Amino acid sequence: MMQNIETHPNWYYDIPTMRTLILGSFPPHPDKRKFEFYYPNPQNNFWKILAQISGRTLCNFEGETAVEERKSILKDLAVGVENMGQSILRQGKSSKDTDIEILAYHPILNIIQQHPELDTILLAGYSAKHSTLHSFLKYCQHVGIKFDPPEKIKPEVHFNIKIKQRHIPCVILHSTSTASRIQLKALIEEYSKYIKPA
Repeated sequence: MMQNIETHPNWYYDIPTMRTLILGSFPPHPDKRKFEFYYPNPQNNFWKILAQISGRTLCNFEGETAVEERKSILKDLAVGVENMGQSILRQGKSSKDTDIEILAYHPILNIIQQHPELDTILLAGYSAKHSTLHSFLKYCQHVGIKFDPPEKIKPEVHFNIKIKQRHIPCVILHSTSTASRIQLKALIEEYSKYIKPA
């Protein structure tokens, strides 16, 4: 199968108050995107989860109106979003973490340092070699962020990272991809434990 190098689009949206940072791995192939922002494949449950937690109904599913609607939800929830991979090697058009290899990381440390109010990092996906969890732990080692390794690799396990005097809890969560086969209701219950309406 053909391998292609891809660079992440410049989607980062820096909300003024960020209590929670959700990290993913990398966007789906461009052919599967309906808008130019995070989680642009309508089959993914990510925005359904956040809309439910915020008490809103998603009304826009394509183009810039969909992007603006989703940015508004992030502001309402004081949630930031970024993907670990800045560039990747992808197998064909697959969106699975098993079929991507991260070549370069986004500067996640910069986001953390710019937001002293940040009190939780959520890691969406944990099983594959290049999943969010494993990529985040490799990134921490790469940039010198100290952390207590998670005792178990499973959903809702907590561990801490340490940056100077800050100890920030990190939580492993299920991926919001429909490939994970976790029902939407269960995902909403899981994520709503860590994301609260403002």
